[in-house]
Amino acid sequence: MVLTPQITVYLFMLVIYIIILYIFDRARRKFEGGNIAMVTKMIILNTLLLLASDFTYLLDFLGPDTGYVVRMILRLAAMCAIAIAGLRLIAV
Repeated sequence: MVLTPQITVYLFMLVIYIIILYIFDRARRKFEGGNIAMVTKMIILNTLLLLASDFTYLLDFLGPDTGYVVRMILRLAAMCAIAIAGLRLIAV
């Protein structure tokens, strides 16, 4: 396996996503119930969707347009998840 700059960036982003997921999962367990737990769940969902969208380059065998569409749909879903979490936190 040749470690190209693109693969290095993806591996670094994977490490960052794992750290974010670990921290917010611990926060979710600490603050069970209530709005804070709901917001941490939405942040975890956001992170998972962004992680999935960053690794859609594996779908390039379907064509570049299909990979791009899937990537954008996942990113839009991630933005919606974080927006809903913010609205829930403000609406209290």
